[in-house]
Amino acid sequence: MNYRRFIPITIVLVCLAVCLAGCTGTQGSPSTKSSATATPSLQADTVHLAGGDYGYPQPFTIYPRGPGSSKVTMIFDSLIEKDEKGLVPWLAESWTTSPDGKEYTFTLRNGVTWQDGTAFTANDVKFTYDYEVKNIPVSGGLEAGLVDNVQVIDNNTVKFVLVQPISTFIYKMAGFKIIPEHIYSTVSDPTNYQAPDAVIGTGPYKLAQYNKEQGSYQYVAYDNFWGPKPAIKTVEFIPVSDALIAFEQGQIDFNSVTPDTLYRFENNSAYRIVQQPAFWGYEFYFNMKKYPELKDPKVRQAFAYAIDREEMVEKIQRGAGKSGNMGILPDDHIWYNADQPAYAFDLAKAKSLLDEAGWKDTDGDGIRDKDGKKLSYTLSLGSDEARIGELIQARLKDAGIAVQVKALESKARDANLKKGDFELLVSGFGGWGQDADYLRVRYSDTTIATTNTVAPLAAVFGYHSDALNTLAAQELSELDDGKRRQIVNEMQKILADDVPTIPLFYTTSYDVWTIPKYDGWMNMYDHHQRTHSKLSFLVREGIAVQR
Repeated sequence: MNYRRFIPITIVLVCLAVCLAGCTGTQGSPSTKSSATATPSLQADTVHLAGGDYGYPQPFTIYPRGPGSSKVTMIFDSLIEKDEKGLVPWLAESWTTSPDGKEYTFTLRNGVTWQDGTAFTANDVKFTYDYEVKNIPVSGGLEAGLVDNVQVIDNNTVKFVLVQPISTFIYKMAGFKIIPEHIYSTVSDPTNYQAPDAVIGTGPYKLAQYNKEQGSYQYVAYDNFWGPKPAIKTVEFIPVSDALIAFEQGQIDFNSVTPDTLYRFENNSAYRIVQQPAFWGYEFYFNMKKYPELKDPKVRQAFAYAIDREEMVEKIQRGAGKSGNMGILPDDHIWYNADQPAYAFDLAKAKSLLDEAGWKDTDGDGIRDKDGKKLSYTLSLGSDEARIGELIQARLKDAGIAVQVKALESKARDANLKKGDFELLVSGFGGWGQDADYLRVRYSDTTIATTNTVAPLAAVFGYHSDALNTLAAQELSELDDGKRRQIVNEMQKILADDVPTIPLFYTTSYDVWTIPKYDGWMNMYDHHQRTHSKLSFLVREGIAVQR
């Protein structure tokens, strides 16, 4: 059988470029705000970061909201990893793909051990997949219905046989965290498994301490890690009441700030300031299942025109953000399609669309009505998002839509969103820079839920589009990137016309850190937060060399 083979030659080719260009965490970044001149440190004994409880750091016990996945990544490895430019081989040193695109055979690295000394083998990879079919992880699972079976060829070779060609299979493998068979094979309920050996991985750090009440974690470098050496010996996530003050006082070594506080750091050569890409955002949901009138695209379009998204960027983000696109993908996404309606704030247009849809204020109370039903809803959001609710409420009122704002604790809001127990709802989360296949996952109502993510699926809130479903199926199986991008462009156009949800705005806060303490921070190419990247904590050499 002939195979297309992946050979990691880019590691060799970029070495000279790296040596010439340097290896600070912000090399070549167009969004660097400061010209730090202090001597950068690319290794450190201890680095302190802001803490908070995000669950016990194994794939089944972290919380779906927040940086819990990054806590897992420090301990557990995937076959594939991400750097600034794209995907790099990790536990798998190479792989081949069958001509029909349905078989992926991975060659695993020799000499890799779990942190208890047990050898890592292909059996662990197969076990992880089989185990997670029945036990869905919060972090690192594969979507159901994609893989037919996993076969162990030998200790260092494993084959994934797919149901059909999957365009994003290798990308998805970057999130597939491998767990040890010799430990989890006896665990019947991993969601409640918090024994010390639950956090034994193959990764660069071991969990030394975890305090749920304080929200603190301590990681220590694993001396026998198979890959690039940890650049930081100890990483501590500590509780802080005010992250900005804690950063200024030296209690933590990295922080994200808004534009109005940048002046405190811009003229100090010890600080590096870099703006985040717009990969974290807020989304506004309609419950079309419970309220049939919201199935009318004209009504949803009217909401989009009536809500002033630029106002939110200025008043909530103080300018550190970008207004949302109805085609969903943010401007910073590598496959963003600018050829779509902008939906700039236009109250007259919103009113006109509602008039066309038959919604008028027949009794003079300021609220539009039709056939005895008023455009009046409860808007659920997190308790720290009240200002978003106030702005939405005010703008929709001008259009003749009444909104009562209901602030909830974030876990309750997330639970209601997942169950479809809401009328209108706002939720904020990351992941907007991920592979554009998430347009299929979120907005095609044929998708099967297999992970405990914050973002709901279309079937939950009642969106259906035959045209989008057809394109989604094509996008999933199209292996030619050029053709696939054309499909994704069309998907964005359909979503922009249909407005199944309203991306309100994407945040672009500024990261600030002290470069004499540690200057190795980097972004994965599809993610906004530098402290979430495994490579931020490693010496950038070998397979982790900066490209």
